[in-house]
Amino acid sequence: MPVRVASLWIPGPLPALNAVLDAAKGAGGTGAHYSRLKRAWTTTVWALAKQARIDKPCPFSGPVRIRFEWRERDRRRDPDGFSSGGKKVILDGLVQAGVLRGDGWRHVAGWEDCWCVDAAAPGVLVEIREVSP
Repeated sequence: MPVRVASLWIPGPLPALNAVLDAAKGAGGTGAHYSRLKRAWTTTVWALAKQARIDKPCPFSGPVRIRFEWRERDRRRDPDGFSSGGKKVILDGLVQAGVLRGDGWRHVAGWEDCWCVDAAAPGVLVEIREVSP
């Protein structure tokens, strides 16, 4: 049986970890800003995954390896920041869209991050590859 691979382009820039932490600290510590930010980005990823039909014919049953190619407008944000904040909403959106059954140890075997500057088209290219049994 061939190894299943799917790709998804997510226009960005996605929220960096600092933005996520700032949102979590805002609104008097209630987490309301964080909830709105996470919901908005998770829904965006969900919609893009559904539009790309990468949940068809069925979700990845796991485990998978995921490659994230982060494309930033410039070098102002640190790679650990944009990959940490972005990865959270991407994985949650893929689970919500039914592409992945979960984002824990049983379903994600690992990931790889790489990054570059692309001022014209910031975002992230996500490649999901089923791990051979």
